[in-house]
Amino acid sequence: MFSRLSRRMDALVSAYTRLGRFSGAVLVARGDRRLFAKGYGHADHERRVANTAATAFRIGSQTKTFTAIAILQLQEQGGLRVTDPIARHLPGYPHGTRITLHHLLTNTSGIPDYVTTDGFTRVMGTPRTRRQLIDGFEGRPLLFEPGARMSYSNSGWILLGEVIERLSGLTYGQYLRRNVFAPLAMERSGLADGTDPETAVGYMSVDGQVTRTPYLDNSNQDAAGALHSTVEDLHRWNRGLPGLLRRESLAELFRPHVEADGTGYGYGCVVSEDRVESAGGTIGFVSVSARYRHDDLFVTVLSNIENAAFSEIESALAAIARGEPYELPSRRVFVSVAPDVLDRYAGRYTMRYMGRTSTMDVTREGERLMVEVHGLVRTELRPMSATRFFARMKGEVELDFLANGEVALNWAGHEVTARSA
Repeated sequence: MFSRLSRRMDALVSAYTRLGRFSGAVLVARGDRRLFAKGYGHADHERRVANTAATAFRIGSQTKTFTAIAILQLQEQGGLRVTDPIARHLPGYPHGTRITLHHLLTNTSGIPDYVTTDGFTRVMGTPRTRRQLIDGFEGRPLLFEPGARMSYSNSGWILLGEVIERLSGLTYGQYLRRNVFAPLAMERSGLADGTDPETAVGYMSVDGQVTRTPYLDNSNQDAAGALHSTVEDLHRWNRGLPGLLRRESLAELFRPHVEADGTGYGYGCVVSEDRVESAGGTIGFVSVSARYRHDDLFVTVLSNIENAAFSEIESALAAIARGEPYELPSRRVFVSVAPDVLDRYAGRYTMRYMGRTSTMDVTREGERLMVEVHGLVRTELRPMSATRFFARMKGEVELDFLANGEVALNWAGHEVTARSA
């Protein structure tokens, strides 16, 4: 039975790879048994280095789950309580008596997200210290009273990295190496610095042709998104979690503490009744690790193509493992659209996901429509019809321009609505 499952899984991921919609590695496991693990495409296209199940990829915001684990470990050791105001650990931080560690862990602090500010993509290639990152957002007004609602913010996770270092006396990377990676034999996981020849290079894919993405210095992600890992290491992490945290701490990690836009959020992960998801998207990479609690299924997909169909692949692999329906991918067909039609869509839009409001600027450039979401690189909107477009961003994005002036987006499997600003 498992060989049949493996063939189906391989056929699925191979189809996405042939279409230029995936390059990376996948792993599917039930409990300790690996049902399928394989690499696809190239870790380095220029040097023709193939991806394997042992290739390391930047995992972006999956880093947040590891940061949360470190905080819960420190709580178990008596160094902090998640209910502590951050002023206890970061004296002098603005509003520090009103913001708790729990607020940072659940993105309910009200602290604005530094990644979505104007100009982040222009400075992301420059090395910066954590102090410089904090200086960039600590003086900005709160978006709302701490605890009032959720708004996804990388800034809070930078502060959590600082708390980990001050309490442990170790750097963030050293702490995770000693207390998470080494105990679980996660030998290919750590802070990506761009110098490891066995770590994949990040790309964009256009009609199957890949180009390197702009350089992102990893210091700009820190405890919010700087880790790299492999699908094999992430399976070790999934199986080894009970050895890292007590039962009550695991319950806190995976409890839906808050909800925004129909999504439950734990500590650094998206939570539903049956599924816990840790996902990430950063320049050149996208990733997802999903735990299906009812049947002990684990699926992880890591890609070094920023606009890969990582979410679609994960859900289809899970469907195959569970004996549910799934679809093989097809090639997108693009058309020409008159410039006056494109002009109708130009403008600034706002959209909200996980409580965070982002700005999307759509402009016409000759016969092309361009889009820039703050925090992401400007890219082309390619027409699939007069109203439906495809964009290369974090994962695959399809946009429908509606008659009422709104834009309906399917962003890596998530439904989002953008409205004129």
